[in-house]
Amino acid sequence: MKQYVIVAMIMAAGTSYAQTAALYDCIYRYDVEGQTASGDLSETYNCILQIGEDRSKFSDYSAFRLDSVSSMPGVDDGLVDEYALKALKTESYFDQTVMSSIPDGKIMVYADMAPERYRYEEKMPLMEWHDAEGTDTVCGYVCRKAVTDYGGRRWTAWYALDIPVPFGPWKITGLPGLVMRAEDADGNHRFEAVMFRSAGCGIAAENKPNVVSISRDGFVERKNWYDRDPFSTIDPQSISVMEVMEGKVKVNGVAVRRHKQGVIPLEYTAGELKKGHKENPPKPEIVSKGGSIKVVGAGSMKK
Repeated sequence: MKQYVIVAMIMAAGTSYAQTAALYDCIYRYDVEGQTASGDLSETYNCILQIGEDRSKFSDYSAFRLDSVSSMPGVDDGLVDEYALKALKTESYFDQTVMSSIPDGKIMVYADMAPERYRYEEKMPLMEWHDAEGTDTVCGYVCRKAVTDYGGRRWTAWYALDIPVPFGPWKITGLPGLVMRAEDADGNHRFEAVMFRSAGCGIAAENKPNVVSISRDGFVERKNWYDRDPFSTIDPQSISVMEVMEGKVKVNGVAVRRHKQGVIPLEYTAGELKKGHKENPPKPEIVSKGGSIKVVGAGSMKK
């Protein structure tokens, strides 16, 4: 019963207090499979695409629930802490948030790479699509097929003309219908819609403090290394607060997530592809900010 009550509260709060109205939600299953230095990799993520009239937001489903609860007026701090801990403890967590805005002609990508939060922009459209033969039915919608090359991968997408919006999972956008499925030619990455519904919540802005703006290539190179070994990219002198709770770690308020089975990057830079660094990327430069370490134990998580 408690879960149903919380969901109802989230829906009511999102409708009344969100910064941008949403029309639809599309829930995706995101599967990653293949070989890494650690062996076989097989992970499944739950993600959500919130669709507005001229913009969208793609994020991990547990991050969406936390944003929704946090936006409720007069919400109890204990409830926010409960959902923050759930998000922190999510083992398969898609740690990029992608905001697409047609009026601005931009896609904005955010990700936490402790001890910093990073952001970069790309101009829309990102991809040049080519129609391909064949149709399929995904999540009850007849979909057409298109292909493109982006970030060192060949992507095939199935899009539904019955949902005439140019959005899709992650950065797979720019088609005349909602992308219901997308997968790369190597079979490593696959997004597939499992539910399409009317929106229950508005689209919350990304208003986290102290976000570092960076170029797309700088972001991708840093993330491809960070995902393999996050602690190797953290300068100890940059740590001011380290929080530990139930085996989970935050550095300067930013969660550190480790991929136990290894990683297969979603994309690469042209430089990485040219230099053959897909499997062994160069280590990014670490800039020290100075500071002293304060360790916070298993008490309440600081926000």
